[in-house]
Amino acid sequence: MYLRTLGTEEMHRLYDPCLKRDFPPEELMPWKWMKPLIEQGCQRSVGFYDDNGLAAYALFIARDNRPKTALLNYFAVQPERRGQGTGSLCLGLMREALKDTDCRIIFEVEDPETALDREAARRRIDFYLRGGARATEVRSTLFGVEYRIMVLEEEGEGSPISDEQLAGELEALYHITVAKKHKFEEVCRVRLAAPRETGSFSRDLGRTLTYLLRSRKRFMGEKLKEYGFSGGMYMIVLHVDRNPGLSQDAVAGHLYLDKCSVARKVKKLEELGCLYRETDQNDRRQNKLFLTEKGRELAPAIREYLGQWGDEVTSGLTESEKETLITLLMKTIKK
Repeated sequence: MYLRTLGTEEMHRLYDPCLKRDFPPEELMPWKWMKPLIEQGCQRSVGFYDDNGLAAYALFIARDNRPKTALLNYFAVQPERRGQGTGSLCLGLMREALKDTDCRIIFEVEDPETALDREAARRRIDFYLRGGARATEVRSTLFGVEYRIMVLEEEGEGSPISDEQLAGELEALYHITVAKKHKFEEVCRVRLAAPRETGSFSRDLGRTLTYLLRSRKRFMGEKLKEYGFSGGMYMIVLHVDRNPGLSQDAVAGHLYLDKCSVARKVKKLEELGCLYRETDQNDRRQNKLFLTEKGRELAPAIREYLGQWGDEVTSGLTESEKETLITLLMKTIKK
């Protein structure tokens, strides 16, 4: 695949069949406004091509003939090429085009907190992150829509643009796109996200983890009530199912539970007929744990219930975001 700059006439031929198809009328700049921008050099249009013809197109807003910063104004993949990784290939070509230049590309993404389609907004952020863009603290409001701002820069030794500089560049680019008939201050605002108050991260993290813990406890308690389970007994069943013959102390260490608490839960599970203990012949102070047939039959049902809870609380995350979440949380665990 390769990219090619599109002239005014080529862009005009694409406007009706492509842009009008790919963007709602309220988001699409009329051609009578777009044409002068192209002729003035303020809008650059590129097409992404392969052996089958046009695969995608992108329109950038820039301020001069050799811009430092360009705003991705429109980007769309041809309908028949969607879902095939074409967008990622195009983003890779944009990145290649930045090499040996001083230019950077700004991306607007609807804020997932206010977007009508939050999942789509999160997927878009994830798409740009995978393509090498970085998230910033710059925020904008344009015609009532809240955006988070991301930037793709040349990889090199130079320092990345600061959020304050980026906000200034973006506001200058918005002055190009906002029609003269609008009062700029009424339809556009660029700002930095408000700094978090001292201690707010720790507070929010604690609240989130507490909510998740209570949510799982309540969900699993309801599902396993008929089996006589309470608390974290099901976690012991699952761990012993994966590691038969493990000692009580090892179970306590893996699950970050108090040894006395594990001993009480193990005794209850024995009474329910889900596991049994054997004295370790090499260390008679230790008990090795094994599941009974009843315990082994119950383990798959427990896993299914846990899967249901996990799907429920992460329904708003992409698969990549789920993996990132686990990776980051694991980094907080001090071995």
